[in-house]
Amino acid sequence: MKWRGLTISLALLCVLLQFLGSVRAQETLPIDSLINREDSIYFMPEDDEGVYQSDIRLTTYEKRVRRYRKRWESLIPTQFVIQNAGNMGLLSFGLGWSSGKRNQWETHLLFGFIPKYKSDRAKSTMTLKENYIPWSIYLGKGVQLEPLRTGLYINSVFGTEFWQKEPSRYPNDYYEFLSTRFRLNIFAGQGITKIVPHRQRYFVKSVTAFYELGTCDLYIRARYFDNNVTFWDLMGLSLGIKLQLL
Repeated sequence: MKWRGLTISLALLCVLLQFLGSVRAQETLPIDSLINREDSIYFMPEDDEGVYQSDIRLTTYEKRVRRYRKRWESLIPTQFVIQNAGNMGLLSFGLGWSSGKRNQWETHLLFGFIPKYKSDRAKSTMTLKENYIPWSIYLGKGVQLEPLRTGLYINSVFGTEFWQKEPSRYPNDYYEFLSTRFRLNIFAGQGITKIVPHRQRYFVKSVTAFYELGTCDLYIRARYFDNNVTFWDLMGLSLGIKLQLL
């Protein structure tokens, strides 16, 4: 009985040592041997340009899957934006996407509204906006300044009273190439960002307040044909808030 118990104990000890050895071997397994696993390649560390490290052993299929997923992930909105005025309505809100090595490019899709005022009804607007932020200055305590924000956007007002092509009731080339449905805008401004500390992040990564001074093609045309229109008559002020989600 003693020999039998000893044999069983030694067998269990051997099994336990073999199990612990396999676990330790898996923990210290070289990263090159793990990279071939399809379930682990998406958790590999990335460099500054978003390229997975040590991917030379990835198969053609795994590389294609990785590119496929990254392309779809690029469609996920990273920002929520609220903006006032700016030739896009009293209030506009929508989603944004950041891109570039330093996230210096931003694309915003905004929907807004124009109150009724003295017209027959209120109107809705849609704006496609491209921002460029060449650099930012860190001021300390999680605050950074954007000395320059510039870009352009196209705005459209929905309604039958707005047209894309000049109606036949007007003389030929009365409004030249301009339409009343689409407005091309250009702007420049500044912004200031407060970065939320890691331990306090629940919904947003940072909050940015910005202002923009801009004009549109219709105002520039008016200045060209009317010398009484001053430079400041062309400019409009817009204020906004951007929430960085990711």
